[in-house]
Parts: sequence; C-alpha cells; structure tokens
Amino acid sequence: MLEIAGLRVVMGAQEILRGVDLTVGAGEIVAVVGANGVGKTTLMRAISGVYRPSGGQIRFEGADIAGLASHRIVARGLSQAPEGRQIFSSMSVRENLVLGGGPHGLAELDRVLALFPLLGERMSQNAGSLSGGEQQMLCIARALMRRPRLLLLDEPSLGLAPKLIRIIFDLVASIRAAGLSILLVEQNARGALKIADRAAVMEGGRIALAGRAADLAADRRVAETYLGGHVEA
Repeated sequence: MLEIAGLRVVMGAQEILRGVDLTVGAGEIVAVVGANGVGKTTLMRAISGVYRPSGGQIRFEGADIAGLASHRIVARGLSQAPEGRQIFSSMSVRENLVLGGGPHGLAELDRVLALFPLLGERMSQNAGSLSGGEQQMLCIARALMRRPRLLLLDEPSLGLAPKLIRIIFDLVASIRAAGLSILLVEQNARGALKIADRAAVMEGGRIALAGRAADLAADRRVAETYLGGHVEA
C-alpha cells in the first residue's frame, strides 16, 4: 500500500532523513520506533505532504505522491493524526469532526463514533476542555472522518498516563480490525511492538533495524535501548 524508497529530507544544511526505505502492506500495522530527534515526525510529515522530500520515492497504492500538496494526498485516501493532537480547542467536538470530514461532512460520523463512543457523549463540549486522552481520541477520530485507507499516527500515546496509553493502543488495534492500514510512529516501543505486525527502528535519520515486531521485541539490542533491557516473552 505504501512504498518508501531512498527518502531524503534536507532542511537548511541538515539532512534529517538519509535514505529511508519502508513499506506498509494492506491491513498491516507497521510501527516506527526510536528516540527523540531521529527523524520519525519528519518521516510522517514528508509522507503526508507537509515537508517536500529532497530525494527518493513515496508511492501510495502505486502512485507517486512525493511532493504533492497535503490536501491532494488526503483526497487519495491517506490521513494523519499529528503529534501533539493539534485539535481546534475553541471549537466543539462535533465541529472538529465535521471539519475533519471535509467534503464528506457528517457522512462518516456514526461510523467514527461507534469506534469512539465517549466522544459521542461530548459532542457539544469545547475540544479544549477534554482530557488529554479524550483529545487524542478526537485527533484520531477527526483523521478517520475522511475515510482513509491508510492512517498515519504520530506519537498517539505522548503525554498520556499509563492507563490511557493502554486504551489508545487498544483503539489503534480496533481501527486496524475495522480494515485500515496503519503507520504508527511511537517512542513507547513496548506498546507499539505489541500491536504491530512489522516494525522498524529509526536512528540518525535512517532505518537501523526492521522486521517482524515480535522479532524486534525479542532482539537484545532493541530491548537494551528501548525496552529497559527486558526481552519480550
């Protein structure tokens, strides 16, 4: 579904992405894990058209989307729930969702609220008054309003309490079960590797390791760096 080959992003004198290769198949969750500052968010923004690649290829369902405007990429069926949520805090939950739907408007509302019933109880509430976990749900739900076939999730667990992190990861698994493919960027490697089919470890703007998520969770190099030294059983 998504094919990235030799992707480079240069900003000023700094090369942020240095030849990234990555694929996401239909119906997969692929996780990209790594420390702060290694290029994970830059990767997501390059895929979704916020940043223009300096080299390499990005193909979505066989079509080259590298350098396309963001709204054209969304129209092709690829949506992003960005890092930091970036909801419209002064607008209601309902207004955020309808705005996310674009030309689809309210058409997807019932389906999305079936995945996020808590938001259905908050429709008239200002988004800025939601809890952190509810805001993250709204961010993801808003991205789903455009009927994407591939969903990009950038650090969905960031800043959340452990109980809420588990809820968010369960929701991500439910979204995949509903038929979407997901590219998940996460610092929480333990949680991401548990729900992903495949994963990649990013270091210094490159993919340092890649493979089945279960295999990476059992890799001592990954465990020592990202799992507190604990190898997943």
